[in-house]
Amino acid sequence: MSYSAYLALAFAVTGCASAGSALESDAGGGGGGGRVDGGQDPIPNVDAAPPIDAPPLVDAPPGCTPMTTPLLVNGNFDAATMGMGWTSTPINATYPIVTADGTLKETAPNIAWMGGWAQAAPNTDELHQDVMVPAGTTMLSLTGYYQIRTGELFDFLPIDFIDVQLTTTTGTMLESVLALDNGDKTTQWTPISKTFAQPFAGQMVRLHVTTDGDETDETSFFLDSLVLTATKCQ
Repeated sequence: MSYSAYLALAFAVTGCASAGSALESDAGGGGGGGRVDGGQDPIPNVDAAPPIDAPPLVDAPPGCTPMTTPLLVNGNFDAATMGMGWTSTPINATYPIVTADGTLKETAPNIAWMGGWAQAAPNTDELHQDVMVPAGTTMLSLTGYYQIRTGELFDFLPIDFIDVQLTTTTGTMLESVLALDNGDKTTQWTPISKTFAQPFAGQMVRLHVTTDGDETDETSFFLDSLVLTATKCQ
């Protein structure tokens, strides 16, 4: 073979290989009892709730397989023993916070129904659960759903409140999850999605919910399907 023919053959082979690489790179692909749930719009069909955004992926070191652990007992409030796992102080002991009352259910049969009373102080509900965050936890996150129904005439004024917090077992706030009022009223189940700034690995923490109302008109705060998740390397 002549030298010029050899160069031509080499160019043809190189050109085909380059074209193949370019082609590959282009390939791609209404309430029960004495409390009421608020006087706003008629309650819609709430069987289907909007999806919760998944917590962000954990940056895992090489060789690490992320493992998730749900920490709450009875986070959907549907255990056969009413209120199992939760400690509550209701406004009126006749009407417990974890209840099958009302029509708003994200998962049947029970919800946490807080508030719903128009009365002078004390008009505060309290609900909490203490959990141990596993040692080695690299991420702690909370998901769930809430609804707010109000009968406040001037619902743009913040009068009735709900606070969802992660605290120590003595009540010191670690991080806030929700701080809402009657002005944040909803017409459907609204997702909760919170990734805490710290994982609180190896600590006992408390998921703590309080509501506070006044005597003018009622606001009801509903919670359901709460999941507190710890992620760690396996």
